[in-house]
Amino acid sequence: MGSPVFFDSHAHYNDRRFAEEFEGGGRGALLKAHAEGVGFFCNVGSSVRTSEESVALAEEFDFVVAAVGIHPSDAQEIPAADCDRALARIEELCASERVRAVGEIGFDYHWEPVDRERQRYFFEAQLEIARRVNLPVVIHSRDAAGDTFDVICGHPENRGVLHSYSGHAEGARQYNRMGWHVSFSGPVTYKNANKVKEAAAAVRDDLLLIETDCPYLPPVPHRGEINYSGYLPLTCAAVAEIRGISKEECAALTTANARRFFGFD
Repeated sequence: MGSPVFFDSHAHYNDRRFAEEFEGGGRGALLKAHAEGVGFFCNVGSSVRTSEESVALAEEFDFVVAAVGIHPSDAQEIPAADCDRALARIEELCASERVRAVGEIGFDYHWEPVDRERQRYFFEAQLEIARRVNLPVVIHSRDAAGDTFDVICGHPENRGVLHSYSGHAEGARQYNRMGWHVSFSGPVTYKNANKVKEAAAAVRDDLLLIETDCPYLPPVPHRGEINYSGYLPLTCAAVAEIRGISKEECAALTTANARRFFGFD
């Protein structure tokens, strides 16, 4: 059996902080991880600018696909007069064959100030864009589990993934019952992350994904460092141990799921 191939289902290789550690910045980090066995990547936008950059990256590398969207925190920074223009640009970007999801979108109540009305407007508007263009969505939910679930339930035609899931096991099961994927990142390796570990054990085999969310959320033993996809095998190994399977089985399972989710033929 050859070495396992991994799919990093959520990365941000256009983030400027990669230049602090990797020669060639984000592209250098991406190519390093690819050479180390991460076969596929989804680079995810959080604003109009980063979404445009994600599309450009996916057009440059055939092993990368893009997600385009406006993160809830970024949505709060857009002048009111420019909101609809920004949303229209996201929908325009969805016309690219390299765009395979709308995201990351959702709620973030962690960072003050929080404009819940603005976040909800952008969340629901982008769910509608995804429905119109027939793409899945990538959901960001921080300190907003109840509101996130309520909005998703109000849009039953959408499908998607809860990225870097931090909720309870029962919440993961509820999303699975609706056909939604659940993805796990570096925190599943943390010693006291019992809630996340229980959720990782509960997710259905066919709806399980893994990710780095790099350059954020590095796994143990790299906490405090700049994360990159070369650390994805550590997250995979932790999820595999939790589920009682081998790292190779977990890699094969999550890669197959991600290829199907992102239409990666």
